[in-house]
Amino acid sequence: MNWQEILFGDENYAFLAEIALRSVMMFLIVFLGLRLTGKRAVKQLSIFELLIIIALGSAAGDPMLYSEVGVLNALTVFAIIFLIYWLLTKLIEYSVKIENILEGRPIYIIREGRASFESLSHKEIAMDEFYASLRSQQIFQLGQVKEGVLETNGNISLLLYPDSQINPGLPIWPDYLKEKTKHVKQTDIYACVNCGNTQRVNAGEKTLCDYCQKNHEWVKAIR
Repeated sequence: MNWQEILFGDENYAFLAEIALRSVMMFLIVFLGLRLTGKRAVKQLSIFELLIIIALGSAAGDPMLYSEVGVLNALTVFAIIFLIYWLLTKLIEYSVKIENILEGRPIYIIREGRASFESLSHKEIAMDEFYASLRSQQIFQLGQVKEGVLETNGNISLLLYPDSQINPGLPIWPDYLKEKTKHVKQTDIYACVNCGNTQRVNAGEKTLCDYCQKNHEWVKAIR
């Protein structure tokens, strides 16, 4: 077993100092490049911009580790990537269609306390992930939410009903969702576990949701 090769590969320990210098140089170059884009946080990144980050990271990694890859090679890649980024951002400024392709567009997840038809057909976000986001904002049931939008950066924006206008809705906390059933024991207002639509369900009957037409499992709606 050759520990020299395992630990250092084809290089010797003296190359570690060069790796440290290369790493510092590439870190500063990547940092300055990202600062030029004007982004201050990961949450502000779109899919298009995340792709740029991945490309920069890939280009920066090789010069840090491999002696045969020069820093100027990576700088050339960086220059091309940032040129492409600049050109595309200019196109986005003048074309809404290109902006929607590259950046995406906001999607309504909730309308009037239940899943929007748009979210039911596109499934851009799993409902359990959406419920987790609502719970983090102290939302107890969907009847509190007038509109919920999935932003292009992955954040969820909510427009809530005033307390006086809150409607009965689907409780989104796990213990309540576990109580779903196909045959309710008491006639009352229940919420569809698939879309959050509320309607009267008669005791003992297997009822299909009037809204999504896909579900017959219910949880008692809670105000």
